[in-house]
Amino acid sequence: MAETGRDDWGHIDADQREKLKQTALAVIKALRVPTPVMCQAGHELLETERGHVVGASDAHDAWQVMIDAAVGAHAAGKA
Repeated sequence: MAETGRDDWGHIDADQREKLKQTALAVIKALRVPTPVMCQAGHELLETERGHVVGASDAHDAWQVMIDAAVGAHAAGKA
């Protein structure tokens, strides 16, 4: 972990661990809005590779639901 200069989570004090968790959560929240390239990639995976009929907006919405679930799980203490 470059921020602390240590790579052992157990040896980082509780305040620093909390700061690192909050930084990671902020990054996840920032990724909530997928780029058009991300939506297109999701669309291609689902439609071309998996045979599902979906649009790029479906990939967009699914991505946001997944990010919301990750953030919600963290808030509920399940992550």
